[in-house]
Amino acid sequence: MTKIKVVLIGLGRMGSNHFRVLKETPGFDLVAVVDAQAVKPDLGVPLFRSVSELADTDFEAAVIATPTSTHHKLALELIAMGKHLLIEKPIASTFVQGRELLAAAHAKGTRLAVGHVERFNPAVLKLREIIREGFLGTVIHFAFTRVGGYPNTVLAGNNVLLDLAVHDIDILRSMVGPVKLEHSTCHVTWRDGVFDTAEIFLVAATGASATVHVNWVTPTKIRSARVTGTRGVCFVDYMLQTCELFGGSLLKANEPVDTSFEGLQELYRTTDRIQFGVLKVEPLRAQAVQFRRFLSDGDAGELATGGDALAAVLIAERAMAADKAASRSKSVPPHQALPAFNDEWI
Repeated sequence: MTKIKVVLIGLGRMGSNHFRVLKETPGFDLVAVVDAQAVKPDLGVPLFRSVSELADTDFEAAVIATPTSTHHKLALELIAMGKHLLIEKPIASTFVQGRELLAAAHAKGTRLAVGHVERFNPAVLKLREIIREGFLGTVIHFAFTRVGGYPNTVLAGNNVLLDLAVHDIDILRSMVGPVKLEHSTCHVTWRDGVFDTAEIFLVAATGASATVHVNWVTPTKIRSARVTGTRGVCFVDYMLQTCELFGGSLLKANEPVDTSFEGLQELYRTTDRIQFGVLKVEPLRAQAVQFRRFLSDGDAGELATGGDALAAVLIAERAMAADKAASRSKSVPPHQALPAFNDEWI
């Protein structure tokens, strides 16, 4: 296998994880790291302070794992150099910036993907399979919860929607297609001007609805999804990578015979429960493998590209906006089309 020479931009929390994965993924040759503050002389690869210092470095692709507010500038620099990119989610701080990056990559002929890593979570892949195979019947509602883990530093422009909500917005769209924002509530609890809690209500063109609850303030991290269908309810734990289906008659009909409290408790205990087997893998590693395929033969697989990358940011922007009365198109665009700023359905 011919190795692709790659550079890592950023060596913070996520950058350190990308560093480990890139070093361990066959098909990649990590040739340099760029970080303005890092003090790690034992990396085993050259450490530069800026992208401009890479002028004499031979590489084909880069992974950008820096704060969201820096994505736009760094990506434009690297695209101008003709480099393929994997950008940590979200693609940029705003829809307009993200659209500019996609246009620049297209004009230059470079490949650009965005690291919506939950797409590679095996529990999410199992949920998609369960929905596709009809185990849930008709899907009615998704409820996503992603809470806990206030960042050590909150840079200008970042908030809980761009940091957390974009994950579940992207997962929802990957399963149901176009969605539109119906309502959102955002809270500022600790730091002036920084949304740290949000509740978003979305509806899908399929008829399903969804809530996305995110916050940085809950002491314990929770990353979960609950999907309700006409045949049962599926619970997914992103962190434990479990996927469990509950239903009243998945395997047999359960009818309440004893209507006492104890009888109802027993009925609850005997409700059909299917624990689906999930082959646990590190999503970031699976994403790196797919990025390697994307660079070598154009197979994006589960990678977020193009319109999907833009959509998550646009919906997060709308959830933050105080004025949602802007005129929007009422048509439902094709799922593969790039979203336009004024589309109602994204």
